[in-house]
Amino acid sequence: MTPDNRKANVTFDLVEEPWLPVERRNGSPDCLGLRQLLLEARDIRRLSAETPTVTAALYRLVLAFAHRAYGPADSETWAALWNGEFARKQLDDYLSQHPRRFDLFDPDRPFLQCPALATCEPTGAAKLVPSRAVGNNVTLFDHTTAHDRVALEPAEAAQWLVTVHAYDPGGLKTPYTKVKSSERAPANQFGMVLVEGATLHETLLLNMPIYNPEREQPEPTSPDDRPPWEADSPPDPEPDERSPLGWTDLLTWPSRRVLLHPHVDGTGVAVDKVVITPGTRLRGDLADIELMAAFRRPPRKARQKKREDFRAVRLDGRRGIWRHAEAFLLAGDEDTRRRPRPLDHIADLVESETIPEETVYTIRVFGQQLGSKGAVVESWAEEAVSAPVALLRARHAPVGPIIGHAVDLADQVAGALRDMDHDFCAAMHADRSVGIDLPYWTQLPQPFDEFLRALAEARRNGQPETDAIEGWARAVRKAATAVADRWAYGSPRKGRNLSEAGKQFGRFTGALHHLTEVFAAKAMNYVDEEVSS
Repeated sequence: MTPDNRKANVTFDLVEEPWLPVERRNGSPDCLGLRQLLLEARDIRRLSAETPTVTAALYRLVLAFAHRAYGPADSETWAALWNGEFARKQLDDYLSQHPRRFDLFDPDRPFLQCPALATCEPTGAAKLVPSRAVGNNVTLFDHTTAHDRVALEPAEAAQWLVTVHAYDPGGLKTPYTKVKSSERAPANQFGMVLVEGATLHETLLLNMPIYNPEREQPEPTSPDDRPPWEADSPPDPEPDERSPLGWTDLLTWPSRRVLLHPHVDGTGVAVDKVVITPGTRLRGDLADIELMAAFRRPPRKARQKKREDFRAVRLDGRRGIWRHAEAFLLAGDEDTRRRPRPLDHIADLVESETIPEETVYTIRVFGQQLGSKGAVVESWAEEAVSAPVALLRARHAPVGPIIGHAVDLADQVAGALRDMDHDFCAAMHADRSVGIDLPYWTQLPQPFDEFLRALAEARRNGQPETDAIEGWARAVRKAATAVADRWAYGSPRKGRNLSEAGKQFGRFTGALHHLTEVFAAKAMNYVDEEVSS
């Protein structure tokens, strides 16, 4: 589309036009603009988009928008928002300071775009959507090619525009002049953690720590922090690299230069072409600047002098995010692990009795898996785990080691299942089966949630964690036994096959009993220590 065509009264105001997909509290779907989303946040359950990555990217954008409009600059302001609502006047005042900055097709300042790319040759709009197979981005079930015309409604194009900045794979892009190479967008590097409340109003505030750039809060935010739409001018089309100005800058990081090309016909406006070029490379240690992620430092190896850097916790599609509950939930030694910053914020709210200690929220973790070269999207996922707030304050309690041993038990039992199958196949000179432990892992998220809730209840009531420990051991034993029984009895066996299967099944049941007994003994040591202290 030429610059003249862009000026031909084509508009899509993201403040007023419906483009943010939500689930209402009654379960019905809806689509809202930014203004309506915030003003009706108490009547909305959650943002709910086409893919987990789109949902995560939209949350990051809305959080940045809400921070700039509402702060909150201090704990009193936060409490007033929590007990009240997102006020219309404050929102209108903010928007009046930035007129025309939220129009998707504005000729001079298109939202999150670079108008200088109008001189570049556009490609099909499928480039915006990873599930559409274009170039090297081949997917199994989609057969779109670069020559097929993909037309996106403005609302859908806006969603994917936001997502491209957060989750676009790395690799070669269309160069503005010379530079073709781009790094993977920042959110590909971690599982994005969102604390979810009963309503969108709660969810946003739970994930909005005190925001006061003049006081450099949250660290490391500077007084110059701002999202792209507040910048004095559109981004330079040439790629660059820098550290973030602060939290809202990082939430809306311009990892790409993008320009949408709308097409107007008798049916309305659609985006059918786009230019995507390399953008701004993020510089800085992610563990120091990203608030919505958990980080762990690998244990120091023997004779290793220098500690390894922190690594972000990421989704593991096979075993489940609940295995990282200790990293997500618990305060700990800053030298070994760092939980998402909003969890510290919530722990303070529990301490001040702003949030009741019996409250249980949900932690949702969003992530995307790229190919080995980081240039192709292989999968995306969204997982959830319970977040009893009573555990968030358990800094010196035995909760951490107990959770750690619980996860170790699950890992060790999975290993015993794999050993059973491996030893059987080796004895029979047969090919080893793949994924015997997969159905085992799928049975554990719900029992683990119950385990966390039981731990929290014990902490609140000043009781030993015995019931929680025994309940988890039973759940692991039940899940593993079901899988082993299916392996042993699920298909007819006779002769040596039957004999060898029985032998390995017996070894497994013995190992299972031993592992659960050892877990209970180790975990109860921490309970006994606390009781005696």
